[in-house]
Amino acid sequence: MRIAMVAIGSRGDVQPFIALGAGLRARGHQVRLATHGDFRKLTEEAGLEFFPIPGSPKHYFESPELIKSLRKSPSILRLTRTMPKHTAQAAAEGMAQLDACVAPAFQNVDLVVSSVFNRNTYLANPPDVPWALVSWYPNTPTSAFPAMGTPELPLGRLYNRLTHHVSHAIEWRMCRPIVNAYREKLGKKPLGPRVPFAALEDDRPTFCLQSPSVLPAPADWPATNHVAGYWFWDREWQAPPELVELIEGGPAPVVLSFGSLWPAYPENSLQIVLDAVRAAGRRLVMIDGPKDTELPDDVLRLHDVDYTWLFPRAAAVIHHGGFGTGAAVLRAGVPQVVVPIFVDHPFWAARMAGLGVAPEGIPGAKLTARRLNRAVTRALEDPRMREKAADIGRYVRSDRGVERACEVLENWAGVAPSTEAVT
Repeated sequence: MRIAMVAIGSRGDVQPFIALGAGLRARGHQVRLATHGDFRKLTEEAGLEFFPIPGSPKHYFESPELIKSLRKSPSILRLTRTMPKHTAQAAAEGMAQLDACVAPAFQNVDLVVSSVFNRNTYLANPPDVPWALVSWYPNTPTSAFPAMGTPELPLGRLYNRLTHHVSHAIEWRMCRPIVNAYREKLGKKPLGPRVPFAALEDDRPTFCLQSPSVLPAPADWPATNHVAGYWFWDREWQAPPELVELIEGGPAPVVLSFGSLWPAYPENSLQIVLDAVRAAGRRLVMIDGPKDTELPDDVLRLHDVDYTWLFPRAAAVIHHGGFGTGAAVLRAGVPQVVVPIFVDHPFWAARMAGLGVAPEGIPGAKLTARRLNRAVTRALEDPRMREKAADIGRYVRSDRGVERACEVLENWAGVAPSTEAVT
């Protein structure tokens, strides 16, 4: 089977597609990944065909308007209100340009697998081949819990479901003019006010990338929604000598990873983290971090690092709450401290605390030395938290997320894996 995948966003958004692609390739399928040039090296390292699409997530997260908004709140409503007008006005043209760039990637393929971020593009101009959706957070209405970004109130199942419908209605109200502007350009009829998202999930697989041990599939979700486990890519990665020396030369360090969102955190965030880690008697391994910053001797900065190698060797991980980083920490079985800054991060921060593998999340806009000191101390010293993290880690490591996703796609497409699998 010839498969095209489309992934936009940060590395945490893209790497699961690389994991799925590697799994499909190992089963004998031909896989092409359309993504940003930032991830060409990783894509080709996994043996996948790389197809370039424009843009870089680094540039997006360095937007002054976005940084200003996120330093106040990660709310999607605030983010939308503060979005510059020229961005909204250019969105339809941007959608058309992205669609035109990606369209050649769909030539001569049997199946498309795409991020939910591309959903509105496909509402405007659906691909000519079957396509499946991938979501990083629970996006389908349910009465089991409220929608991401809405208050978690003790008002029962009806309230929970209502929050999802309201959230989708707000999203569609924002996106519909953009979708219809592109449809008009294509000579198609405009879509009406009725929210179309649920209909998309009724006749195609939608993969919700989480472990059932972290968030089980609600009983009222359609059968086309699959909660089959995270998609991990186990790279052949060699740790640099300085990292090996640090790991072997003392107590397990604390790891800090704020992903692509470092610019959105308060300017004194690194010093707050350093003070908390030093107070706990630990050294710090920092992934990326602020540019042009001199670091003391007890901090090691890394860029391209394999979380599968590093996180199990950490005492705890401080991170932003992004889906990919959180999944890697869960798999490692170590405690975490979550400092959410972006739209879906508060949801995952609350879930980690609910599982008992992390203290209560600290919003990035409210990060203080006192709050972080308390959270880091608990993550390092609470034996119940360490035990719970280890338990969840065993469950996550036992999931067959990539394998099960491959099986779903093969069954849906009516094909079997090749007997001459690629290794």
